[in-house]
Formats: sequence, C-alpha cells, structure tokens
Amino acid sequence: MKYSLFNNHSDQLSEYLSENNFYPQYKIINKLYYFFARPVLPKKIRQYIQKIVSKNIKFSENFILSEFVDYIKNNIENIDIIINEIYPDNNNSAIVLTHDVETEKGMSFISEVIKLESKYGFKSSWNIVPNKYKINEDIIRFITDSGHEIGIHGCKHDGKLYYSKNIFDKRVPYINEALKKYNAVGFRSPMAHRNLEWLQKLDILYDASCFDYDPFQPFPGGTGSIWPFKAGKLIELPYTIPQDHVLFYTLRKKDISIWKNKADWVAKNHGVILTLTHPDYLMEKDHLKLYEEFLAYLSEMKNAWHCLPKELAEYWKKKFED
Repeated sequence: MKYSLFNNHSDQLSEYLSENNFYPQYKIINKLYYFFARPVLPKKIRQYIQKIVSKNIKFSENFILSEFVDYIKNNIENIDIIINEIYPDNNNSAIVLTHDVETEKGMSFISEVIKLESKYGFKSSWNIVPNKYKINEDIIRFITDSGHEIGIHGCKHDGKLYYSKNIFDKRVPYINEALKKYNAVGFRSPMAHRNLEWLQKLDILYDASCFDYDPFQPFPGGTGSIWPFKAGKLIELPYTIPQDHVLFYTLRKKDISIWKNKADWVAKNHGVILTLTHPDYLMEKDHLKLYEEFLAYLSEMKNAWHCLPKELAEYWKKKFED
C-alpha cells in the first residue's frame, strides 16, 4: 500500500517509514497477555505491570522526534510553500481534540469534559466502544447536539482485534454496523493496535490509530508524521500529543510541561496538535484541572485551525483529490 503525505510524494514517505509501524505483529507474549492474563487482571494490577515494563524505556524528551520532519524538509522540493498552504484561512497549524471512552463510568463523565472544552471554544470527538458497555443514548445526543463528533473505538476493547485476520473479519460487520448507527466516519483501534491494510474494510473516512512517536504503547514505533497522510482509501490522523494515561500513570507527571512543549514544537513545524485523552482518567485525581490548563494554553495559540477530526480528514482528502 502506498502512503501519501503530500501530493506526489508517496515514494519519499514510504522510503522513510517502516511498514512495521502500520502492520505490527503479535509476539507470543502479546498473545498470552491479551488472551489469558488481561481478561482476569484488575485494572490496578495491569497499570502496575505497565509501570514495571515501562521503567527502562528510553524516550525522546518531550516526545519530539525531529528526524521525520527534517527528512521531509530535505527531500521535498518547495516544502515551505506546501506546508504554508495545507490549512484553510491562512492558518499554519491545526488543533484536534479526541477522546477514547473505555468504560460506562467514563461515558458518564463526558458532559463535564464537554462543558469545560466549550468554555475555551473547543469541540472534540468521542470514540465509543460499541460492544463492551451500555451506551447511554442521552449522552450520545448531548455529544452531537453540542456539535461534537462520535467515532468508534474498536469492537470489544479486549486487545484481540488484530490477533488474526479471521477475528478481524468477523468483527468488521459489527464495527460497520456501529459506524452506521452513530453516523460516525472515524475509527480508532483500542490500545493503538493497528493494521492499515485490514482497516480498508471499514466504512470510514479516517483512522486515528497511529501516532507520530510513542514508545510506551504495546506496539511502539510510530509514523514520525505530525501531519495526516493518505493510506489506501483512508486518511490517517496520527495523534501527536502523548496520551493522558502515559503522562499521568506511566510517567507519573504532576504537570503538563511535556504537553505544552510538544504542542509548541508541532505548531512551530506546521503540524497537527492532535490529543488523545480519556474521560475515564480525566475524572481521577487532579487530571481534569490539568486538562483545563492545557485547553487554556491551546486556546491562546495563534493561527491554529480548531477543527474536528472529520473536518480535518475531509479537508485533507480533498487536497489529495485536487
């Protein structure tokens, strides 16, 4: 499959990126964990295991991986002209807020987060799991009536979606049914698992399962890209800001300096500041207060397009068709 970042530059992108970032393979330890251990382990035990596993991981300060940006700038002719024309209304970056809703308890907290985002003039997307918990239709209506977006977050959130082609194919009809039911055009795989070739079977405009750089995910690596790109029929929207779970639980940070520094760097390089948080975690401790601090910071950024992921994907797809 060809991956196209800017028109007519798919060869450069494919040359730079490893396909393992798009089709990561389950190792034996992954299979044992998701089939036997994860279903019976309490959440606190899983978080403790993640903490131990992550302890010795070396990572780039502020989650900045500049090699990809440098590569693009050095290998695409007139890159400055291209970048300066990729957002509407003379904006030179974009801000996209997304949330994955992992539990029914998290769903009950959505309205509180939406009220907070509205205070700073933001709208966001809410990726729900259709076959794990009871979907509160009143909250769904509140999301859409508030101008926010619904996306689909896997099928069961059990880590088995990409275990085999057979399992994936069996779940495709259920995912497509949920997409249609909730008028959704976007998808994100649970736990940032991914296979962009298999995802072509979903009835979606965009996928948001990839990231630019995140060594703490079950399948790390990353696209390196701080921009959307075309993958087959889909527009891929990589998240570029570390997840709240990584910041607050894995790294045990009590401030958002990493978020701020990464957002500044992405904006400086004309990328998309795309966040991934969870109401399930924002409702704990002082996390909502820290999220509000980040919203206030983002709201002050100049020349940044505030948009929903579906708006970004629609705009980007049109650029590839022009």
